[in-house]
Amino acid sequence: MIRLLSNADFTRLQDVLYKFSDKEHAIMAILMYCGLRAGELIRLRIKDLDIDDPRERELHVRGQTTKTGAGRFMPLPPLATEALENYLRKHRCPHTPCSPQDFLFPGSAGRHHLSVHGIEQLVNRICRKVLHKHITPHTLRHTYATKLLKYSNIREVQMLLGHKKLSSTEIYTHPNKQDLAKSVKKTFS
Repeated sequence: MIRLLSNADFTRLQDVLYKFSDKEHAIMAILMYCGLRAGELIRLRIKDLDIDDPRERELHVRGQTTKTGAGRFMPLPPLATEALENYLRKHRCPHTPCSPQDFLFPGSAGRHHLSVHGIEQLVNRICRKVLHKHITPHTLRHTYATKLLKYSNIREVQMLLGHKKLSSTEIYTHPNKQDLAKSVKKTFS
C-alpha cells in the first residue's frame, strides 16, 4: 500500500514552508508540486529551469537523470516557481550570474550536488517538526500523483511522473464507492 499525506497534512505542511530556509523551501516545493524523485531533484541544473516567461514556467528533467531514462518537461505551479525564484535570487545567483551547468542544489564539502540521503533527511526532519510523522520524498511523490488524478487523466499523470508503463501509474488509482458513484452521476446526469 502506498503512503500519502492527507489533505489536511499537505495543507499544514504547505502553510509553514516559508518558515524554513529558502533552499529547504525550494526543495520541498519541487517535491510537493512537481512530484520529482529525490534522485531527479538532486541532479537538476540551472539550465533545466525555464522561469523567465511567466506564461510557460517549467523545469526539464533530463532523461539521463531519471530512473526510466525518459526525460520530461514539468510545468511549474506558482508556489514552486515563487520558492525557486526566491532561492535563486537570494542564495544561488545574488551577485554574479550562475553558470547554466551549475547544479541547482549544490552539495557541501566538495560535492557537486546534494545526496539522495540528504534529501531524505531534510524531508523527514521538516515533516517530523510540522506533522510529527516520518515522511519520505516518495510519500510526497505519491501524494502529488494522487492529487493530480483528481483533476487529470491517468495518461497525463503517467507522463508527468515519467513512468514508461501505465501499470506503474495505476497504483495511484484507488477509487472508493463514492468516487464511482460521482463519476457515473457526472457522466449520465
